[in-house]
Amino acid sequence: MTSTVVRPDQGQRAPEQVRRLVPAAAVVGLLAVLGWAIAVGSGPAGPAASGLREAGLLVEWGAPVVTLAGRIAAVGTVGTLLFAAVLLPAGAGQPARQARRAVASASAWALAWAVATLLGGLLTVSRLVGVAPTALDGSSVRVFLLDTGAGRAVLLVAALTAALAVAARAGTGRGGARLLLAGALAALVVPVVLSGHSSAAEGHLVAVTTLAVHVVAASLWVGGLGALLRYGRTMPAAAGRYSAVALWCFGATAVSGVLAAGVVLGGAGAVVAALGTGYGVLLLGKTLGLTVVGLLGWQHRRRTLPQLRAGRPGAFRRLAVVEAAVLLATVALAVALAASPPPVAAGVGSPTPAAAGPAAAADPMAGHDHGELSVGVLVDEDRFHVAGPVAAGSRVTVHNASGQPVTITADDGSFDVDVPAGTLLTFPAPGQPGQYRFSSAHSATYTDVLVVE
Repeated sequence: MTSTVVRPDQGQRAPEQVRRLVPAAAVVGLLAVLGWAIAVGSGPAGPAASGLREAGLLVEWGAPVVTLAGRIAAVGTVGTLLFAAVLLPAGAGQPARQARRAVASASAWALAWAVATLLGGLLTVSRLVGVAPTALDGSSVRVFLLDTGAGRAVLLVAALTAALAVAARAGTGRGGARLLLAGALAALVVPVVLSGHSSAAEGHLVAVTTLAVHVVAASLWVGGLGALLRYGRTMPAAAGRYSAVALWCFGATAVSGVLAAGVVLGGAGAVVAALGTGYGVLLLGKTLGLTVVGLLGWQHRRRTLPQLRAGRPGAFRRLAVVEAAVLLATVALAVALAASPPPVAAGVGSPTPAAAGPAAAADPMAGHDHGELSVGVLVDEDRFHVAGPVAAGSRVTVHNASGQPVTITADDGSFDVDVPAGTLLTFPAPGQPGQYRFSSAHSATYTDVLVVE
């Protein structure tokens, strides 16, 4: 008869292995949510413009993955700094040690944020021009970084986050953590102000303000919960402070999200009409995620926080893990939503007067919107394609995807731009609102209208 010898540590192996698999499972789950959301948001594939190049699947799918990584790094930076600056009670001992750990972690998160921002910018211009990153020319990258709002946002965010990484690495106290938190929140707002759907919407100031509030509140909410789980899951005082912060963030995220959707889509009627599209499905998904997390937060305040104060943290940890998972899935939906073109009915991507008629339904510009950077004027082998109205005095992005040079020459002489084949450039829009018909000196068939508002 044989006997089995059980070592004392064998019973602990399975839980340890499970804990090691959790991060990998979380990554796979987030990528699955992101992939599904992108497929839903992109809608049915439409006809491509003749001569319009694509950068390839690696860029098309790599760009949103990098964006998601950057968003997670951003909320990680904000959350750890929020924990050190606000959630931890003042004093020496354990609070001081946990604050130092959190700030050190913020340095790593900020560095990851900077790297993801730079890589995301490279993939964005690669996707825009339609070539692999290794085939990009210096001129296109320079125009993107210096002449477009999205490019300037990349430079500013990368500089801010790199400075945060260095400053946090040097170590700081509670007051310093608050300054670093202010810098991280500023880095969150920069892309909202300089690029994105809301920056091009009517009522620019309202759109930017509501979206900035939405992004900041959501980042504090998600990041704060993650930092609490990592550093303060057994600290009732920190959990209680986070509960108060989360309640305010929930309200601000919900209200600003509704307002931002209305501004971007063009009003309540357009929002209702959009619900039948892939874009609307993603909006509903975000709303559902927000509602679920709100209910979980209510359960925290009602049940698990009292248990945590009584020295029983298990229920709080389990519910907080579920809450964090739902919030991260909602972040993935938000990334896909930002990369999806709003419905044409909202007035974003609508055909210009010159494009009206049967050909307008097949105009590839209706879907040629990369979220953080849209092409103002696209040139293919057949004609011009104008994405939609532009703001007076703004810079209009032009991409010539054809194999021949063209000019963009206004009939009234307001602008006259040479656009070599395969190039990306920008030019200033007229300072006065109106409709500006333009053509190319190289071909009589290239005509369209630039609407300036």
